Amino acid sequence: MKGKVWTPGTYFLLNTGAKIPAIGLGTWQSGGDLCVDAIKTALLVGYRQIDCAHLYGNEAEVGEALSEAFKGSLKREDIFLTSKLYCTMNSLNKIENSVRMSLKNLGVSYLDLYLMHWHESSAFGDATDPPTHLGSEYRQFLNRLKTTWKAMEGLVELGLVRAIGVSNFSIQQIKELLRFARIVPAVNQVELHPFWRQDELVKFCQSKGIHVSAHTPLGVPTSSPGPSDGGSGGEDEPGTPRISFRRSRSVHGPMLKLSVVAEIADRHKKTPEQVLDI
Repeated sequence: MKGKVWTPGTYFLLNTGAKIPAIGLGTWQSGGDLCVDAIKTALLVGYRQIDCAHLYGNEAEVGEALSEAFKGSLKREDIFLTSKLYCTMNSLNKIENSVRMSLKNLGVSYLDLYLMHWHESSAFGDATDPPTHLGSEYRQFLNRLKTTWKAMEGLVELGLVRAIGVSNFSIQQIKELLRFARIVPAVNQVELHPFWRQDELVKFCQSKGIHVSAHTPLGVPTSSPGPSDGGSGGEDEPGTPRISFRRSRSVHGPMLKLSVVAEIADRHKKTPEQVLDI
């Protein structure tokens, strides 16, 4: 596939006016030569959105694959490239340096989308997950959020990123952000799949012109089942065994039992596993 092919259903329109491909390749838990090969193969078969993050530790490998692709028929503007801000980067200088490091590793001069990876930012340490906050710390968190978003907006002004957004934000957290944001987030990337639909969050974001992007759309198969934490938005299909899940849980088994999946598989002469690409 050469260049961009914008046909109905292949993209969504962001509040910036940019088009984001409807389907992208995530790079979480991918590394080394396998990561390079995965990106090259994805681009070859038509993927045009690549989702990255500093936290994944593999942007250099993604950059290697992009470099090879750009030597062929693909151009930088053919690819929608996303990366995410590390949660401990919260000062103006650190955030600019962070995105410049991502750009260097990826071998590009700008990002199409840059997301706050977590709804929290820490002033201390080098944690790989966001810190928890008690009520007494909430005001400090809001101050850091405001500083972080101001720096994110500055990245747009510098031309380092074309759009900014958030990841793993709840309705309340987005409301807090919108109190002071000059630039409304273009995207909220969250866990979203048939067993964790988050209907209220999706509707709220849409009402604010924020595109909702689904990560782990089939769940995370390495997570162990556990007590349900509710809020998935919808009951199991009648006749489907009731199974308890955590968020970021494996959903492949129950999805294989859904009649709609079986119908789609039969129509395309495929197995349910092939339809879900497990």
